[in-house]
Amino acid sequence: MIQKEKPKTSWKKTSIILFSLVILLFLSEISFSADHSADAPDEIIALSGARILTAAGQNFDRGVILIRNGRIAEIGDRVEIPAGARVIDVSGCLITPGLIDAHSHLGLGPSGGVTEDNEMTDPVTPQLRIIDSIHPGGVGPDHHQFLNAVAEGVTTAVVRPGSGNVIGGQSAVLKLRGKTVDEMCILFPADMKMALGRKGAYVQKGQMPMTKMGTAYLVRKAMLEAEEYRKALAAYEREKKKNPEAQPPAHDLKKEAMLLVLEQKLPVHIHVGPADDIMTAVRLHREFKFKKLSLAHAEEAYKVAEELAKNDVAVVVGPRMIVYDDNDQLINLADFLVKKGVFVCIMTDADVVQQPFLRTQAAIAVKYGMDPEQALRAITINPARLMGLDARVGSLEKGKDADLVVWSGDLFDVRQEALRVFIDGREVYRNPKLEKTAN
Repeated sequence: MIQKEKPKTSWKKTSIILFSLVILLFLSEISFSADHSADAPDEIIALSGARILTAAGQNFDRGVILIRNGRIAEIGDRVEIPAGARVIDVSGCLITPGLIDAHSHLGLGPSGGVTEDNEMTDPVTPQLRIIDSIHPGGVGPDHHQFLNAVAEGVTTAVVRPGSGNVIGGQSAVLKLRGKTVDEMCILFPADMKMALGRKGAYVQKGQMPMTKMGTAYLVRKAMLEAEEYRKALAAYEREKKKNPEAQPPAHDLKKEAMLLVLEQKLPVHIHVGPADDIMTAVRLHREFKFKKLSLAHAEEAYKVAEELAKNDVAVVVGPRMIVYDDNDQLINLADFLVKKGVFVCIMTDADVVQQPFLRTQAAIAVKYGMDPEQALRAITINPARLMGLDARVGSLEKGKDADLVVWSGDLFDVRQEALRVFIDGREVYRNPKLEKTAN
């Protein structure tokens, strides 16, 4: 109930009230809730009549997807819809897997503002966990980041520490549903975030690293310290068999975190730009035999694409999609690397490019010549494979999580809209335009 305004209420209070009402009206226009969800666990949902792009090598011009218990029960163009299923006619629409951003800082603050992704008191912070910084709704000025991302078809994001430090900490993979990070998180730790190149903040402090070689040294030092810690743990285990009173080495969270990398339990993801930093990352990969290496940004990757392909190094392209070579010739980076045999994903680096614009990033690559199927894979199945989650998400196949988007038209025509978004078989977003029509 709205009470009458008191005569002495200030204009500031009035403004706050009006602003709150505007926000409530805005939220009422966006359907982002479980109200449209299948609450009964055994309910079958049938999406019928749409063109389906599976990102799994087989597409359907007019197909059916059956959803049961949060998973895809059947998919194809000859699927029999069982009696009692809730049928949603999506004829004339397009269905794709839910989009996956392979590199995001969602829920950590606005780019260029105060953010929660860089602990700038120490250049080496592998012990930090990004899940302890993520705000599960979003951080101002956009407090609806997660909602807006889902409304543009993004269902999963790999959320990472920033690049201010040499070793920034441990990343996480979130599905964009739920009220807490714990509900959203489907993989943690996902990989170890590192960043090469000069570190301006530490240069200003007169503290290592002040050069690129100092940055690489700190990575090597952290790896070697992890090795010494492993030896100390092994020595303790041997001594304990002889002497029950033996004392273990003191817990060291830094070394324990780096031990995950050293023992190939955790992949590595490195922020790089120019070719020299890219090759430093490749050398570190060879030297320490990382479980898997992926590079973020890597704007000069076209100069060393053959080396990346040979060393099985993945590149997560973005937010800059187009670069120019030394002769000022345009390079469509994602497309160029794919054609050279490099495994490629496309990202926003949100909030550099805001999270809802993931498909716009891929659309830029398509505009300049990338095959649409490859672009689709770069924002669906490829990020899933990069994170080792392709058995669950990233493509529309029987048995996988029912994370999918119903679009009004061509995915890479940014004028088209997401009409319905499902995560784990639950309809978490419905376009307001559909509210005027029946299911």
